[in-house]
Amino acid sequence: MPMELVCLDFWTAEDGKKRSVDVLVVTDHFTKLAHAFPCANQSAKQVARKLWDRVFCVYGFPSRIHTDQGANFESALLAELLKLSGVAKSHTTAYHPMGNGGVERFNRTLGSMLRTLPLKEKHKWPQQIQMLTFAYNATVHETTGYAPFQLMFGRVPRLPVDVMFRQVLHDPVVVDHGTYLKSLMSYLHEAAEIAQRHSEKEQRKQAKGYNKKVRGTCLDIGDRVLVANKGERGKRKLADKWDPVVYTVVDRNLQTHTYKLKDEKGNVRIVHRNLLLDISFLPVESPDEEGSILPSTGESECETHSIRS
Repeated sequence: MPMELVCLDFWTAEDGKKRSVDVLVVTDHFTKLAHAFPCANQSAKQVARKLWDRVFCVYGFPSRIHTDQGANFESALLAELLKLSGVAKSHTTAYHPMGNGGVERFNRTLGSMLRTLPLKEKHKWPQQIQMLTFAYNATVHETTGYAPFQLMFGRVPRLPVDVMFRQVLHDPVVVDHGTYLKSLMSYLHEAAEIAQRHSEKEQRKQAKGYNKKVRGTCLDIGDRVLVANKGERGKRKLADKWDPVVYTVVDRNLQTHTYKLKDEKGNVRIVHRNLLLDISFLPVESPDEEGSILPSTGESECETHSIRS
């Protein structure tokens, strides 16, 4: 249902003056309605303020929000706001943006739309972002078969072209607020059922395709692994492909291909299979031995195994 799950992410690009502009992207998982709010920075304070002013006080409070594991989204400030608002919180596994696929897809769409702007308008894209987001929300989404605006509000938005060609239709049956509300609720219920069927069909299709791309065999409890070093950026692009810390698999979710890991210090993290390298075949180094047994940047070829839920 609308506002049952709301997903957040930051999208960043340079404006015409070469200044980095941070945009908080908010999408409703069910309707696909999206919003993009330019922010002064990516701080937790900015996230909390935009959520309260532009989402909660406009659409009401969602049941749950879903983010990545960025410090701004995992802050005590945001946690307190959500606790007071009665909103649950979930997050993706580390360095695995596909866990927040809906908002990542909108980010790509927004980037493509901005690239189509004329050069003069492209330099001031932060001023055009609301217009582009509205156009996205007014366009039929292939996953649901409806425009996000239509699923959220139960009507098609009136556009300038409608006024120009006098194509705005008025329903003569709707004579008062009660009749309109009853008609609206009936329409939304029917649209929600159709959109749900479309979404489930699309999700099954995507899951089937993604299962074929999961790298490596299934890991067992007790296996030793390395985690892909996705945190290195910029000048450190030549850093090792794998983090040298050795983790042990302590739990797993075969439906989502995620594994719960623990290192020798007791630190725990949850990581997707595609980011793990099995090193169980290597001998365990004793404390007295010198040198490293860890493999270099090369990953061995493993048999691809699809896990069906």
